[in-house]
Amino acid sequence: MDSTRRYFEKHARAVDRLYDGRGVLAPLRRGPRLGRDLAAAVVARLGGPAVLDVGCGPGRVAEAVLDAGAASYVGIDLSPRMLALARERLEGRGPVDLMEGNFLDLQLPGGFPVVLALGLFDYLEDPLPAAAWMRAHCTSTLVASFTRWDLLKGPWRHARYRWIDRCFVTDYEEEAVEKLLTSAGFPRITVPHRGRRGFLVVAR
Repeated sequence: MDSTRRYFEKHARAVDRLYDGRGVLAPLRRGPRLGRDLAAAVVARLGGPAVLDVGCGPGRVAEAVLDAGAASYVGIDLSPRMLALARERLEGRGPVDLMEGNFLDLQLPGGFPVVLALGLFDYLEDPLPAAAWMRAHCTSTLVASFTRWDLLKGPWRHARYRWIDRCFVTDYEEEAVEKLLTSAGFPRITVPHRGRRGFLVVAR
């Protein structure tokens, strides 16, 4: 987790800009915006649930789910710089609670109808404990994103993360994700968005 924390400390502003949708590379980086929009749609459909966002980043998703009617929002992130961006973005909005640390080490009271894991599983060396932790805290719906191997982007992505940034990163296929989430206790799994470089999952 230390290498992941260092990576996001270094690149917090760049991650934040992924949600702007501007620039020549924006069409190739639709994943964060698609995940944000799906999370907001799920929150709106459930009629104002409490939301737990694991790996909450700079607060862009928080902003969207609060606009969609979330009754409350708890965000967890390893990176102080990410959380600083989130606090700045969410100032004056509430009820919002932002927590720093490894989510696996945190004890949270009660459950959350919506749990979000957007841009998180890619950086987990052992995803099953994470999925089980989310299931233990989720009373209705998990929304998660996963990156798949892409022949064009994959080699550069892995070289950059592992050799330049010294940060673990991995890829997934849908069958493996279904097995992972089923093993964690999510019996109903759908894939509302499939792309060449990744996919979004809703598990209930």
